[in-house]
Amino acid sequence: MKNLEIALCDSCDDYILKFASYIMERAKVGVHIFTTPESFYSDEGDYDYALIAEEFKEVMEFRPKGVVKNKYYLVENQENEQDNNIFKYQSVEKILNKIPILKETKASIKKSNEKSRIIGVYSPVSHELQLPFSMAMAQSYRTNGNVLFIDLEELSIMPKLIGNQNDFNLMDFLYEINTNSKDVNISKYVQSFMGFDYIEPFANPSEISEIDEDAWSMFFSVISKASYDAVVVLFGRAINGFSKFIEAVDKLYILGKPGDYFRKGQELFWNYLDKLDIQTERQEVILPMSAGNLSDGAYRIEELLQGNLGVFVKKLINENGKCEYKMCG
Repeated sequence: MKNLEIALCDSCDDYILKFASYIMERAKVGVHIFTTPESFYSDEGDYDYALIAEEFKEVMEFRPKGVVKNKYYLVENQENEQDNNIFKYQSVEKILNKIPILKETKASIKKSNEKSRIIGVYSPVSHELQLPFSMAMAQSYRTNGNVLFIDLEELSIMPKLIGNQNDFNLMDFLYEINTNSKDVNISKYVQSFMGFDYIEPFANPSEISEIDEDAWSMFFSVISKASYDAVVVLFGRAINGFSKFIEAVDKLYILGKPGDYFRKGQELFWNYLDKLDIQTERQEVILPMSAGNLSDGAYRIEELLQGNLGVFVKKLINENGKCEYKMCG
């Protein structure tokens, strides 16, 4: 059964992100966030439901492409709450209770004896969008259950993009696994962002090289048995035991760029996999777009994950049998 696709439209970032997080933690749905009327107007996606703030009402009527089957309007005056008008300033739970189909749609729960599906991402050419691509991949897989994202870059900008830091990171988690492997509490290391869970990346670029193959084996064993339907792992570098762990993933996405120079790097990596006879299902992905102004704060990561990159990744997951894709619009 296809998951429901929902558009949330409100210009208040804090409100709409909390709203989206609440829904994605409790319901098996696809959530798409729009924080400007212009972004929703230009979007071509089809949605089963849309919850629309008043400032989006006009563009909703004139949106040239994309179908919205059911519309609910978030009104600021409680006296106007009737039919498809829902008072905005109440708990999200109460809002969802007014939309029966969302109340009934429960998130899937992985059985304790099942292993998580592990999705790997690696870029031989160190594509600048490898982190946002992997985050978009985690968010897209979220519609099929609970997802954990692991960023194995030496020095990740993920905390800067999200604007949040945890007291514990991957180094702390690995240390606990190696000293207390029988009773590891993963929950204290996990945070959530836009519907998927993640563990804070390494803080020091030299830390990742200190982890030996045995420690990584214990790490992958723990996360594959945790309460997640899927784990998305960004291999930012060739960690110790790299070929072993690449072979263990269920699918590997290999990111590249257009151009002969970058193509050579891709070919070398494919030859490396072939020489080792690594049978992992793999898919080459050519990303022609760049990160642009993402790191300077001019372009929010939420907008990127919900915009062209997010749409591209969802199509990538839904389409089978193709080895190369081009970016939309």
